[in-house]
Amino acid sequence: MPGKMLEGARAVVTGGSSGIGAAIARRFAEEGASLWVAGGSNVEGMKGVVAHCKGLGVKAGGANYDFGRAANAGAAVHDGKEFLGGLGILVNCHAARCHKAITEFTDEDVDRLYEVNAKSVFIASREAARIMLPQGSGRILMIGSIDGIRGVPGNALYGATKTSMHNIAKALAVELGPKGIRVNCLAPGTTESERVKVSHANRPEYAAAKLPGIPARRFAQPEEMAAVAAFMVCKENDFMNGAVVISDGGVLAV
Repeated sequence: MPGKMLEGARAVVTGGSSGIGAAIARRFAEEGASLWVAGGSNVEGMKGVVAHCKGLGVKAGGANYDFGRAANAGAAVHDGKEFLGGLGILVNCHAARCHKAITEFTDEDVDRLYEVNAKSVFIASREAARIMLPQGSGRILMIGSIDGIRGVPGNALYGATKTSMHNIAKALAVELGPKGIRVNCLAPGTTESERVKVSHANRPEYAAAKLPGIPARRFAQPEEMAAVAAFMVCKENDFMNGAVVISDGGVLAV
């Protein structure tokens, strides 16, 4: 497509201080969008992403939020709207993980993952909808996971919360689609974010064991997910609504 896909767009990207969220923020800036980067605990990461985006000539700012308190996700949306002077795109990319056997999960684990991965996503989307409905337009993109589609031992809690995110996208697409707001979900496979790279480096045998299950025979890079995300929220892709787009190197095709 000629020109910049997101020229003039105003976007809030949660989880934007590292990994896929940071890559999405950088790609959106490259495509001409102004950004509010809503990071988590990584303050320096958030500052670095904001500086990178500013260096591309767009308006960019950000702050760090504790998404373990779901109300903070709503605050992130409104902070971004105030900074940007409006809101056209929300990307819900923040997430928490917890890998354990089903019998080992504590009530606190369950509360934390649902608070971060489901409740805060719902609240952020609600607040975005309250801004977008009067203007009759907007894009909300969830960053889910293929683990919200398949079953993975030791990952039942994370998968359940990601399934919730997928369903929020579908329900909001049906509710908000007639009013000009498109809601979709990107479900990545294993993506080598900074955290995942460290995990693979510390457990090379674990990483090697996963590769045979990926027909592409490699892991994704955050920039690849960001490229898909940019297309999913661009104006040329206006007809996509309620989709869960899988980008996993062929894992779920097996």
